[in-house]
Amino acid sequence: MANFLPRLVASCNERPLCLIRVLIGAACLLVLVVVWHDLIVSARANERAEVERVRTEAGIQVRAASDTVQASIDRFDFALRTASAAAKAGPEALALQGRIVTEALPADLVLQLFHIDADGYLSYSSLGAAPRNYLGDRDYFETLAADEGEQLVVSNPVLGRLTNKWSIQIARAVKRDGRFEGVVSIAVSPEVWMAQLRRYRHSPGDTLTLLSADGHYLLRTLDSADYFGKQVPLDRPFLLQREQVEGDFVAWGSNDGIERLFSWIRLPSGLIMVSGIALDDALAATRAFNRWSLIRTIVSTSLILLATGALIVALARYESVVRALGEREAHYRKVLDNMAEGILVIDPDDRIVSINPAFSTITGYREQEVKGRTPEMLSPTYAGARNLGAIIRSHASDRWADDFDGLHRSGDTYTGHALLSTVRDAGGVQRIVMLSDVTERRRKDAEIWRQANYDPLTGLPNRALMTDRLERMIGKARRNLACVVVLFIDLDQFKPVNDRFGHELGDLLLNEVARRLEVLFRDEDTVARIGGDEFVVLMSGEDAVGAGERSAERVVDSLSRPFVIDEHVLEISCSVGIARFPDDACDAAALLHQADLAMYRAKERGRATWSV
Repeated sequence: MANFLPRLVASCNERPLCLIRVLIGAACLLVLVVVWHDLIVSARANERAEVERVRTEAGIQVRAASDTVQASIDRFDFALRTASAAAKAGPEALALQGRIVTEALPADLVLQLFHIDADGYLSYSSLGAAPRNYLGDRDYFETLAADEGEQLVVSNPVLGRLTNKWSIQIARAVKRDGRFEGVVSIAVSPEVWMAQLRRYRHSPGDTLTLLSADGHYLLRTLDSADYFGKQVPLDRPFLLQREQVEGDFVAWGSNDGIERLFSWIRLPSGLIMVSGIALDDALAATRAFNRWSLIRTIVSTSLILLATGALIVALARYESVVRALGEREAHYRKVLDNMAEGILVIDPDDRIVSINPAFSTITGYREQEVKGRTPEMLSPTYAGARNLGAIIRSHASDRWADDFDGLHRSGDTYTGHALLSTVRDAGGVQRIVMLSDVTERRRKDAEIWRQANYDPLTGLPNRALMTDRLERMIGKARRNLACVVVLFIDLDQFKPVNDRFGHELGDLLLNEVARRLEVLFRDEDTVARIGGDEFVVLMSGEDAVGAGERSAERVVDSLSRPFVIDEHVLEISCSVGIARFPDDACDAAALLHQADLAMYRAKERGRATWSV
């Protein structure tokens, strides 16, 4: 900061409009900071206020729903107490009390009132006589059988074994002088009870849920009966803080993934009523208002920035244009001077106008030595040389690239690569040539190509190059209605020599075989080693048919003569197979295969011979 201020003051002194632009920019930023701060604060305050309203609404909703549910439970409990007394009085009293209870309570809500004896079997149902049904394994029966007090049990939804319908059992124990004599229970329809709670919802995403003390779903105004048997996540506050009577929290719904504000209250019966209001629905209007405020602020900000930017650009235009021109020229000159490629500019009369330092490094010529001269001077004059000047004149396109033979000022030659671009402006047409020395690169390319296409031991074409040449010869023969002959040569008795004298002498022998084969054939023929002690010869032409047999005889005769290598006299022979295009096959692979088969036929005939 200590160095920044002096530099800023000095810059403003040198450029008077700089201070004005800085002040305008600072004022614009200050205004925008204030506007956006107010927007963010207002949006957060609006959303907080709406969340508080939703929290209040959820609290009112859960209290109203809990009062309704508790009132229903109290009615059921009163009916169960009278039914318990009737059960102790006898079957007739229980049947009478069952009719009274079912008539007094809503028929669609109460499915039945029934009694289970101490042994766990259904002894009475308000629905009438029913098959003998064991219910002693129900959770509510086991809980009441083990309870020593006067507990009211509200069961999780159960599926009736006879009715095949879901119901919630509200049950009490029947005791006589403290002795357990069974259970009376009211089966309540969860769908009907749930329908009573739906009138408290405000939007489709809101939910009212009645839970057991351990968090299992009893009633839920969403998802129909899909929740039966399920439990809420164990991290809910009403399960973690069981001494707390009521509260609220924000969470994602475990069944549908909707974010809600939940308000809950613990009923005297131990059940938990939970009201959940979907925040996306409840906050939709507030968020829409905040989005509209954001859009207006973005538009206002854009207009302010546009006006401020236009003013700053107008003040700086003249100054920046002049400075940019000077900097651009210096930049381009620096780029050209530091390029690794040589640059020369040629005018419409094919005269060199200018060069860069890299050009002098590549060619050895300084600018004063080449300026005004033609590019011909950059190439040697021997016959067949690729002259740079001639190449430039022969290309009329706006852009091309080609190799040329270069001549260094010292007299050394090199392989160069030129990339030409044509520039047209008010001054006419100028050509820009970018030069580079690619001697080493081309040498490596040629070496890589040779390694990929020639056998490293004998220097003969390998299988890949041989196959390529064969395909080309077949294509030409097919067009000219000519013939192609393939000789497949396999050495006889080579393995014993290799095993006896070693691989080094074996390699020398293979080299001698290659030399003898090269002597036997024309330059336009191909002699290739395709692996091990196998060689292939390709011939084409009008007389190739007769030449095949004659050549095979010469090969057998030549390779059957002794070889003298490192004072060792080695005697081997060969078997030759002959195949012709188009008589024996119509493509390269098939032709080689036929020649290979013919070679094996020659071996079967006793070796040191040939076969077709």
